[in-house]
This record gives sequence, C-alpha cells and structure tokens, in this order.
Amino acid sequence: MGKMKFSKYQAKLSRIVEGVCVPIFDGLGYYDELLREAVRVALRVDTNPERDDWDDLYDRIKRLMAAYIASPEGEGVDTCTLMARLAACVADVIPMTIRQELVTPPSTGATPQAQLPDGVG
Repeated sequence: MGKMKFSKYQAKLSRIVEGVCVPIFDGLGYYDELLREAVRVALRVDTNPERDDWDDLYDRIKRLMAAYIASPEGEGVDTCTLMARLAACVADVIPMTIRQELVTPPSTGATPQAQLPDGVG
C-alpha cells in the first residue's frame, strides 16, 4: 500500500445567527453576512398591495439588523460606521451592471437626482 497524503485542509467554521450562516475565519465571525441578508430581504419587498408582504419582511430586516448590532462586529460602533457598512453590503449584493443602470451619466438628459456628481464618471 502506498503512502497516504494529507492535504492542508482546514475545516471552515460557522455559526447560525437569525438563520444566517456566519462564517468564522481565524476565530472571528464575519457578521457582515447578516447585513448582506438584510439587503437581500429588502430587495424581495413587494410594494404591490395585492401581494403585501411588507410587515413580515420588515420584521425580518429588523431582526437581522439587531443581530448585527448586537454582534461583536457591531456592538459599541457608532451609527455612521454601521450605516457605511450597510451601504458597502448593498454595493456588494447588487451586481455592478445593475448599479450602473441605476445611475445615468449627465449627458443622457437624466433628472438631476440620477446624475453623477461633477467630475465623477
């Protein structure tokens, strides 16, 4: 029988928080996954009154945000930093092509709210 080879496989750890798998790297939880899930839930919100799921999804978003704030990554952090992290997760969840379609360059005659600031783009 030949020699057995062992790979340098390292088991990945995770923990479930509010139904979300939070990966653990080097002993630290990556709690941004809670924010990403909150963004995914928010993108599923249907504002059509015939398919009104707003209350359930809103409650789910609140639970995810509360879990993130209570996590070691969010506890004691100022509001501006938490909002910046949320915005970064929005950019991470929504693909670049969709984000580019949401912001129209000024040369297209778009409304001022959708235009890029001067010098950008």
